[in-house]
This record gives sequence, C-alpha cells and structure tokens, in this order.
Amino acid sequence: MEGRSDGRDGDARPELNAQAEELRYQTLVRLEEMLRILTERHGARVTVGELYAIYASMSRLCKKDQVSIAEIAEVTGLPKQNLSRWARKRIGESISLRVNDDDQRMHDVIMMDATRGQENIERLAKILGIAVEDD
Repeated sequence: MEGRSDGRDGDARPELNAQAEELRYQTLVRLEEMLRILTERHGARVTVGELYAIYASMSRLCKKDQVSIAEIAEVTGLPKQNLSRWARKRIGESISLRVNDDDQRMHDVIMMDATRGQENIERLAKILGIAVEDD
C-alpha cells in the first residue's frame, strides 16, 4: 500500500516529458506572479469574477470613453447585477458610473484616472512579455 495515494500502483502523478513539465512549471510560476500582483493591487477578498470584470472594463476603456455594464456582462458572461454592485463598490477609486443617455435603466462605466495602477499594468506586461516600443 505504500506509495499509493489514489488506489493505483506507483506514483499518483502521471509522468510528463521534460518539455511538458517545464512548460507547466513556467506557466504556473508566471500565473503565480500575476496573481500576487493582482492581490497586492486589489486585495485578497476580490473574486476571480470581479478581477475579470475589472480588467475587461479597463481594456475597453483604453480604446473608448465609456463602456456599459451590459457590454461588460455580454463579454464576460457575468450577471449584470453583480457587475453593477462591483462597479458601485469601485466608484471614486478610478471609475465613475453615469446613467446611459439612450437608456436610463443602463449605466456606463467611465474611467476617471487612466494612470491609476499603471505600475501594476507594467509589472503584468513584463510577466506576459509584452513590450510597447517608444516612437
């Protein structure tokens, strides 16, 4: 019975070739680094869903002035109710909410301070190997 953790003979972990093992390790190390940066920035109580909504919103706000809660819900598949609650929680930090001009039932997220958190974006870009060349 010694060495059996899942009822099978031998090691419970399937063998990987060296290349697959290195890929797995490097991927998990980078993910761990990213999660550390995100936790430092947003706190340990933020859910993965909330992080997804935050960064989906931010990426769209890089290219336009506002994004609706409905757009974020459509892109992420997250419930509008949760997104509205999360956005209200973040008001004043770097975003604001505004009632949509076309549909009063909808709210738009507006970026107030595009430079807030830039150092974290740069740290994440480094981990991901993203570089933007200067003009």
